[in-house]
Amino acid sequence: MLAESDVPVPEGLETVRSADIRRAQGTLSGGTFLLAGPVMDAGQLLDETSARYQSSGWQIVQREPGLDRAAATYAKDTRTARVEILRRAVEPDMSSATIEVRDGSATARTAAK
Repeated sequence: MLAESDVPVPEGLETVRSADIRRAQGTLSGGTFLLAGPVMDAGQLLDETSARYQSSGWQIVQREPGLDRAAATYAKDTRTARVEILRRAVEPDMSSATIEVRDGSATARTAAK
């Protein structure tokens, strides 16, 4: 799980950088995370990751499968999590992924001001 939260990380990938981490009431409510590790098939890893998100109570909002690039957006409560997995064809062991967590209620409060 990402930053001790309910946000799953794709299997085999490790967080190498994070930014803009926010928590609300003990829950990860925002942040951008860069992950690195081996990816042989981005679409297959996305399928496995989607199953982990769903078992943690997230719903799939959008899905973009592919061998070298796969992405999905998940929603839970007022939050969304966007996962993008990039397979490096020449060096698959040096592949990367990003996870962006956003809280829609914070955006709505800011827009209302």
